[in-house]
Amino acid sequence: MVSKKTKRSIARAVDRSRWVLPLTVALMANLFLPPTRVNADINEGSLQYLMLVDTFETAERIPTRRLSTPAEVVVITADEIDANHYQSIPEALSHINGLLSGNGLIGDNELPGAMVNSSDRVLVLVNGHRTFMNPPMKAIERIEVVKGGGSALYGSDAVGGIINIITKRGDHSETTIDVNSGSWHRHQYEITTQGNDGKLGWFIDAGIGKSRPYSYRGNIPAGNHELGSDYDNDRVMVRLDHTFDDRNSLTFELMHYSNRYNKYRQQDFVNDLFNYVDATDPKYELDNQLSLTYNFKEGTSTPGFLRYFNNYRDMDEMIFGQGTSRLQGVDYQNGWEFGQHRLIVGAEWHQTSDEHVQWRYAQKKRNNQAYYIQDTITMGKWTLIPGTRLDHNSQFGSQWSPKIAANYSPDDQTKIFASWGRAYQAPNARQLYSYDARWWTSDDVPFFMSMIHGNDRLNPETGHTETIGIEHDFSDKVNMSLSLYNASINNYLNMAVVDSVYANEYDPYLFVWRDFNYVNGEDKQRGIDLTYRQKMDEHWSYKVGYSYTHRDRNFNGESALSNWRAPRNSYKASIRYRNGPWKASLHGMFGSGSDGLNYMEDDFALLDFNISCDVADWATIYAKAINFTNQNRSFEGRYRNAPGRLFQFGLDCRF
Repeated sequence: MVSKKTKRSIARAVDRSRWVLPLTVALMANLFLPPTRVNADINEGSLQYLMLVDTFETAERIPTRRLSTPAEVVVITADEIDANHYQSIPEALSHINGLLSGNGLIGDNELPGAMVNSSDRVLVLVNGHRTFMNPPMKAIERIEVVKGGGSALYGSDAVGGIINIITKRGDHSETTIDVNSGSWHRHQYEITTQGNDGKLGWFIDAGIGKSRPYSYRGNIPAGNHELGSDYDNDRVMVRLDHTFDDRNSLTFELMHYSNRYNKYRQQDFVNDLFNYVDATDPKYELDNQLSLTYNFKEGTSTPGFLRYFNNYRDMDEMIFGQGTSRLQGVDYQNGWEFGQHRLIVGAEWHQTSDEHVQWRYAQKKRNNQAYYIQDTITMGKWTLIPGTRLDHNSQFGSQWSPKIAANYSPDDQTKIFASWGRAYQAPNARQLYSYDARWWTSDDVPFFMSMIHGNDRLNPETGHTETIGIEHDFSDKVNMSLSLYNASINNYLNMAVVDSVYANEYDPYLFVWRDFNYVNGEDKQRGIDLTYRQKMDEHWSYKVGYSYTHRDRNFNGESALSNWRAPRNSYKASIRYRNGPWKASLHGMFGSGSDGLNYMEDDFALLDFNISCDVADWATIYAKAINFTNQNRSFEGRYRNAPGRLFQFGLDCRF
């Protein structure tokens, strides 16, 4: 007999699905209507068609030109986001050569979790300040990715690179509605509105998303649905910009995100152990973030700002349990230009506050004060950039992070660059104070227990990074870049096994007790990154890339897994097509030499496909296929298998 609870669930599902049939009919009808809207595409004869933006802000914290900047910078523009209908930042980042990221199929708020130049020490910013959460994709003006160390300007977490997400200002009157549906009963609804009355601009976004657990390819005894990968979320973002004059403005931004999902089954694919957890015990995440920024000297070569931001998170997470975190701070920057010099100075005050129930530590507060100075010296074809940063941590004292970078442009189409910088990162509260004990049973072991201990004797990470590279525009339709990098991190912070007791001395995988500690180790990274881009004609363009990474880690005097979470060889290719109302793209990635702990197979091949058509001046229909090859690949450690093949269909309307 069907229970009353089940009947209510079915009734709710039917009620929520009433839009599906009318929408499907409308979409099928529009497929046969003559398209009436032709997009104002990017200038077909410019390198911007290849997504090579000429000016960006993140690399040196002031506006710099692409061929004058001593770093490799990749920009994902709003045009690219719109053309591919990216659903998350990880999906957009996954197509950048030399960068590894999940494809964002769990929820639309997950931070990229990206690895740049094989390093997982990547700093994620929103409009230049630290964040717990991502803005919605429709609110993003551009995403700037800087490959290489940036600790001298940005501090900790900026060893491998920086990802800066820049949101849109409301500059014209428009309202959009986007609805889409796809595999695993994924439904997403989003509305945005923006406007400007001359002095005040606004951009507002609101959306909800729902999905059942995703499935993946494989014959796992417990089933091939990743429990806990379901979500039921809602989000709101508001950005207000008040312009005083041509040089001064005030920006207020508020973001809210909440999500509910179920527990999941821990999986150890190496040891074939499973942890069955009651999926009726829901988990949640709540994020609130606000910032207020006074911008001055806008439009000059050395703009400045004064900002206050406050990020709050309350979550009961799948692996780490329940806890709260707050990060708030005040940032200031100013600059001056005189002669051949562009000098910037800045100061920061940040406070972190963490409390964790499952990890058994009460509220821990720490302050970090930082001061930085940098000079950009232009001498004909040469640009020299020395700089340094002083961090004073209330628990670990002071640390200097100097840097030096040089750029040589022998002509208007070429740059040759090199940089060196120090790296620094202090341990967080979880690494210092956590204590956790877990136990469960499986088919193979009657009782399994693990202990995880923090370590209040940890030392901060220190080290250095080096990058050299070249970029050349062969014409306004062909570009190529090549870079080599090296990093050496001392006192690398990670978790390591310190003791184990096994159930069977002849089978080391059948252990019943294992003890983990946070420890300091060594981490060495090196690699190469090569990217080639070409526009073939007015409709077609493509890019291909190859990256090689080698990573060695050492803990407690013993070598750890090489190339942790990264394939040794990565090949990426994208081809794009545009013709009037039609847009399409095909993205492929092939990896080889993957580590055996985080990847179920040594080699894997992924293929993503996007297509859209403007069926009217006010409407666009689109379709997506992610992981079309349905390959097994891990992206979040061994406890998660990557999502399998996903199909998605949507309608985007503008008024």
